[in-house]
Amino acid sequence: MANDIVNSITGAFAGVSYWWIVWILLIGAILYVIISAIRGKMIFKYPVRIFKTREHGTVKEQNCKGGYIGRKNSASYFQIKTGMFPWQKINLNTTPNPQYMDQDNRVYYKQIDLNTFVQLKRSFTGDAINYDSVEQDVKYGAILDIQRIKEILRTESTWKKLAPYFALVIIFIFGVLAFYFVTNAKCPTPAG
Repeated sequence: MANDIVNSITGAFAGVSYWWIVWILLIGAILYVIISAIRGKMIFKYPVRIFKTREHGTVKEQNCKGGYIGRKNSASYFQIKTGMFPWQKINLNTTPNPQYMDQDNRVYYKQIDLNTFVQLKRSFTGDAINYDSVEQDVKYGAILDIQRIKEILRTESTWKKLAPYFALVIIFIFGVLAFYFVTNAKCPTPAG
């Protein structure tokens, strides 16, 4: 019986040209890249400039893109994309204050620690440009931290976790039984 199933599956694919499969996979990959690039342009539309303090008081600037990421049943947060790969990102606990963005919607941050960023406001005095720190929205950061703690501490029953797998196993068993009965059913012979 197992050989019959394998032979029927391989027989179904025997007439298919494998070049079609390659072309379908290639077109799917290209569409995925295009859709993710368009989605990235829609989300990450705020230029971000990060000032990183180095030894002897020198400052290194990094220009990135940032955007608001919405979460289902939760508050949105601000994410800075530092590179083109998905893991090159910084998630902030606070959102930038739009009052201190410049005319290009650029947000200025100073990196104090590895994951600590303080928003800066830009001001002009004569020919000099000054960057002063802005008070952070501590309440918003606390709300995000509480929600993250709730997600970590939320427990689900074991049955709720395993129920989809049991359902799939039962459906598979019924499918195998139905296939067996259909293939082994005998038509009654006419009498006479």
